[in-house]
Amino acid sequence: MLKLLIPSLAGCGKSLLQAGRPVPLAFLGTLLVFATVCFAQEADSQARQSFRGMVRLNRAPVSNEVLHVKLPRPVERQLSNGIKLLILESHRAPVVALTISIPSSHLRDPAGLPGVAEATAAMMQLGTTTRSARQISEALADIGANLNISVGGGGGGGRGGFGGGGGDTGSITLSSLTENLDTALDILADVLLHPSFPADDFAKWKSRQLSAIEQGRTSPNVLANELLLKVLYPNDARQTSRATVESLGKITRENLLQHYKTYYVPSGNLAGISGDITPRDAVVKLEKALANWKGGPVERLALPIDPPIQEKKVYLIPRPNSVQTYLVLANRAVDRTNPDYIACLVMNQVLGSGPAARLFRIIREEKGYTYGISSGFTASHYQEHFMAATSVRTEVTEPALADTLQEFREIRDVRVPKDEFEAAKHALVGSFAMVLENPAGVLGRWMQQREYGLPEDYWDTYPEKIMAITAEDVQRVAKKYVPYDNVQIIAVGDGSKIRDLLKKFGPLVEVPPDSN
Repeated sequence: MLKLLIPSLAGCGKSLLQAGRPVPLAFLGTLLVFATVCFAQEADSQARQSFRGMVRLNRAPVSNEVLHVKLPRPVERQLSNGIKLLILESHRAPVVALTISIPSSHLRDPAGLPGVAEATAAMMQLGTTTRSARQISEALADIGANLNISVGGGGGGGRGGFGGGGGDTGSITLSSLTENLDTALDILADVLLHPSFPADDFAKWKSRQLSAIEQGRTSPNVLANELLLKVLYPNDARQTSRATVESLGKITRENLLQHYKTYYVPSGNLAGISGDITPRDAVVKLEKALANWKGGPVERLALPIDPPIQEKKVYLIPRPNSVQTYLVLANRAVDRTNPDYIACLVMNQVLGSGPAARLFRIIREEKGYTYGISSGFTASHYQEHFMAATSVRTEVTEPALADTLQEFREIRDVRVPKDEFEAAKHALVGSFAMVLENPAGVLGRWMQQREYGLPEDYWDTYPEKIMAITAEDVQRVAKKYVPYDNVQIIAVGDGSKIRDLLKKFGPLVEVPPDSN
């Protein structure tokens, strides 16, 4: 049945193309997902192949029709306050999603006061001059809408994927049923234009954050990720991603007001709206709701990325009596606009993204050292690094670290077998197809294209670019971006049991857990 259905679906798409008729995006997405699932199931029992402890089944080739996807183009408009608006109309569901970029970021915190941007975003949602936090929440709940404000620049690593933190912009997001959009926009405008920063709620927020920071001091992954930022970005605001105990005591309501006045402005940043709305209605409604929102522009930050660290080093954060060791292996790597980016994506799909990847199969399934392990890249304007992370039993810290490094060396030195990297490419193309089913996801791709200045046809040719990657490409980028001789290792665990063994992997630096 599968053998009959695959050519039938592909043939249907081919017929539409040959007839000069447009192929519905949903059809292409469905076909791509279906084909990917089928590839995983199709097998010739007489011709099974295996690699690195995993049995693989023969796979059918990806249909050429599937590879030629043309994403719908958003309509672009500029609002009177300078906002560049992308509009993607889709009437498949009666919902609308809006995202507005703002130049608020952890990277713009005043010197010595990390947490100001984070506090400003939180407090804006806790009251306006006409509504309390409870009234805002109830008003949104009554119409089934969601409103959120977040700031950019945080994040200690992109485990399992690309992109992530490290930007100098935050975002205001709103989702609503079409029929309630006007009401939702009124609430958004009130929160954006008339925040009251109530003193009582600010004191409560600081108390909650203090508890969260104290709890974080007991969390191995929090300790490791904080140290990772200090190791990779030691010279500027990137080394701290959130408030500290010391800064919480110094942040005042006046700091929040100043941050709000300076950075919550329409600074010519992008906004995107998708769903059940026409371009005309989108412009009319946003012009009305945001007519009084003015300001800017705000200049972009200039923070250089240094080359990868050249000398291997091991950092130990002692955690007495810990029964596990949390391990991070990292170094600075690739940026989002680098021509190697897609090859890195394929390479990491082989190495450490998902349960079919080598790290998961070898370190977890074969060796039994951990419940989970993954690797990934953070590739943004201001953070560019590779990172792998896992938590292992204390007694297997040494072999787990050695075997992880062996996988790093293997993918650098040995060409990936054809069936393995083809399977990785199929998986990436299939996951891309899932985005095609969601208008907000498609719009997000276009906003990323604008943000990084990618070619106009970048996403149309994305599946083809993935399938064009060769085993030689995978090995080349692995040698360049997967650290081995210069790996930076962070271990959080019982120092009395792991200190000496860690010295086998490089010069050891011991970092007290409260130094962050």
